[in-house]
Parts: sequence; structure tokens; C-alpha cells
Amino acid sequence: MQQDRWERLAPLTGVIAVAIIVAVFAIGGETPEPEDRAVKVRAYYIKHHDKHAALAFILAIAIPFLLFFVSSLRRDLRRAGGTGQLANAAFAGGVLAAVGFGVLASVHLALAESAAHARTITTTQTLNVLDGNDFIPAAAGIAVLVFAAGASAIRHGGLPKWLGWVGIVIGVVAFTPAGFFAFLAGGLWVLIVSVLLTRSRSGAGSAAEPAVP
Repeated sequence: MQQDRWERLAPLTGVIAVAIIVAVFAIGGETPEPEDRAVKVRAYYIKHHDKHAALAFILAIAIPFLLFFVSSLRRDLRRAGGTGQLANAAFAGGVLAAVGFGVLASVHLALAESAAHARTITTTQTLNVLDGNDFIPAAAGIAVLVFAAGASAIRHGGLPKWLGWVGIVIGVVAFTPAGFFAFLAGGLWVLIVSVLLTRSRSGAGSAAEPAVP
């Protein structure tokens, strides 16, 4: 019974992952730009060290939830039919996104820590430049995830076809100058899919339960 409940609720890990990621970026607010002077960057992270160090660790918490979500998504896409290649590609995109968020968290933590030592001011500036430009693995991973899952849904089912087409559009736009908006849309796509998969599994679970006399 407990295992069946976990199977039904597993897709909701996508909601948790997105909620954590959105909260971290919202709380983090405006940070120094890559072109800002090293003195300004160091002063900012000395003042806000504890906040940004904590946010780096919190962002890392989203990683296992994201991995559980893409694992659940691959399971449902593979069960819908086909060879599973697109489902596997979606899973690979999710893994790349998880690695990307790990890079984001690690660089940001190193940046916050380096500001506490005067002798690392040059390192702080370098890390700040990297911190402003290390989004590519996470963004590319989300793009591959939604594109491949969308294509699988269109060809084999497992998700509504309209959601599949939306995923394909997001995946394509992610590699254009409007990529930032596609990244945001990708998070919304994950939220919707998490809820739909959970409802689908709950409905199937209820149908499979024998009637009580």
C-alpha cells in the first residue's frame, strides 16, 4: 500500500523541484553583474554572505527532486509506447539540467565564500563572471527535457498532445535569443506535467482497487 502511494505521488517531485528553484532565484534577487568591479562584488557578498551561501545549499536540494521527476516521466512515457528513445532523451535532458543546477549552486557557494578573504578578491571577480554565465547546462537540459518529452507525447502518448506541442515549441525557442523566457516556460511545463501525471496515476490506482462489499 505504501509503495503504491509513493508511485502515485512520485511525479509531484517536479512541483517541489520547481518551487525550490523559483524560491531560490526570487529570494536571491539582484546580484552584481559580471562587468562590475571586484571591490563592489566583494563588498556585496561580504554583506550578504550567509544568505547566498544558504541559497546555494537550498538550490542543491532541488536536484534529487528533479531527478525523481524525470525518472517518473520516463516511466510513463515508455509505458505509453514506442522504442523509448525519446523518453530516454527526455531523461538525459533532466539529468543534464540537474548537473547544471549543481554547477549553479557550487559556483555561487564558492563566490560567497571567496568574498570573505581579502587575498581572493581576484578569484571573487572571476567567480562572479562565471556565476553570471554558468546557466547554459541547466537551460539546455530543460530544453532537451521538454522537447524530447513533447515529441514522445505526440508520437506515442503518455501526455496530452497539446502539451507535447508546447514542449516542442519551448525546446526550440530555448536555443534562440528568447531562451530566458523559454526557460521560465519550461518550469511551468514541468509543473503542469507533474500534476497531470499524478492525477493519471491516482485515477489508474483507484480503478485498480477492488470494490469494498
